[in-house]
Amino acid sequence: MSRQNHIGAIICSTLVLAAAAGFGMYAINTQKTPGKSSYELTARFVSANGLARGADVDIAGVKVGRVSSIVLDPASQMAIVRFRLDSALHLPTDSTLTIGSGTLSSENALMIEPGKATTLAQSGQVMTHTLEPSSLEQQVSNYIFGAGNLEQ
Repeated sequence: MSRQNHIGAIICSTLVLAAAAGFGMYAINTQKTPGKSSYELTARFVSANGLARGADVDIAGVKVGRVSSIVLDPASQMAIVRFRLDSALHLPTDSTLTIGSGTLSSENALMIEPGKATTLAQSGQVMTHTLEPSSLEQQVSNYIFGAGNLEQ
């Protein structure tokens, strides 16, 4: 291999590594909001079908956090969903969590309906009021027969 080809290979390799590092930085930065602190909560679901790591956490259609992990509890055979919320937001402990989509064309999100309890969820707490995710067929049925409301 000539010296000129060797230098060209080094330059191309460096550019590829720089692009990969830039993409990695972009991916990390899109997973969190700069300058905002957050805290983690956990929820147990019979099924986490349709939910993915990195999915939005929504309250009233507003993004308030992200799903950080989804694992299976081998003892209970339930999906354990960990998610992060903006620390300025304080959820009542009786809040209801479900997996769904606000529209037929959007991706599934962890949707929270705040409860009425006076006690607030603390970092690391397990939220116990969860509902099974609704299927696409159920969402279409709700849309057709429920005057366009997909969150039933």
